[in-house]
Amino acid sequence: MDKLTAAKLRREYPNYVPLRVASPLLGVSERQLARLVADGREPFAGIGANIGSRQRYVRIYTERLIAYLGSDTTEE
Repeated sequence: MDKLTAAKLRREYPNYVPLRVASPLLGVSERQLARLVADGREPFAGIGANIGSRQRYVRIYTERLIAYLGSDTTEE
């Protein structure tokens, strides 16, 4: 991931990235990504988490996604 894309993600999604945005970056569909996170499959479980009492919502955390995709830039 280049620095411009990483900066855009940080600006637009400071806490977590919607599945519709994260899934193309990871090369899977939204549904696949949700299932991989819910099943605890690595590396997807490392960048996201289930949210809610019944684990109904999946969140992909912005900084973890950027780190996974290979950008070690930090915002100045």
